[in-house]
Amino acid sequence: MPPLDSKMKMCFVTTGATAPFTGLIESVLQPASIDALRKGGYTHLLIQYGSAKHVMDQHATIALQRMKEELGNEALVIDGFDFDQDSLKAQFKMVQQSNGLIISHAGSGSILETLRHQIPLIVVPNTELLDNHQEDLAKAMERSHYLIRGDVTNLAIAIQKSEKFRIQMAQFPPITSGQHRETKSFAAIMDETMGFLD
Repeated sequence: MPPLDSKMKMCFVTTGATAPFTGLIESVLQPASIDALRKGGYTHLLIQYGSAKHVMDQHATIALQRMKEELGNEALVIDGFDFDQDSLKAQFKMVQQSNGLIISHAGSGSILETLRHQIPLIVVPNTELLDNHQEDLAKAMERSHYLIRGDVTNLAIAIQKSEKFRIQMAQFPPITSGQHRETKSFAAIMDETMGFLD
């Protein structure tokens, strides 16, 4: 990725490392999603594609070709990488500095990292999974204004909501020295945050 400049506005997509959410990669590269990002002023789309590089390459090529044909240029830079923990941390900081957006599979690490950086977050549950815990979590956290629940069949709607949401999103409880949040499980942090514990 290029160094951050004042004109950059980045959307970063996390899809998982070991079993990437390929439907999310396909969805964010659909024409409606690309158009919503461009209308939102985004200049860069960075996708963490895990082991699904072939899916990323195929759909990114189509998206870039469409922009070139319709606009005469590639108005949105599209890039991606496999998985690297250090790179992920750097990307979260870059998105934060660019007043950007994160679109994520419902991975606990990605959700917590995004909320702690106070970055607008769209969580897209994978409805093909056997249980519906991702859906339940996304809906509960959306009700509390921590994030936007996205739908893999029409991601553009959530992208369009994200700018207004930036102003309205709730402050995620910060880590304080006495809490030792890092030692708690994701479920325990969410239960505490959502008020499920006495």
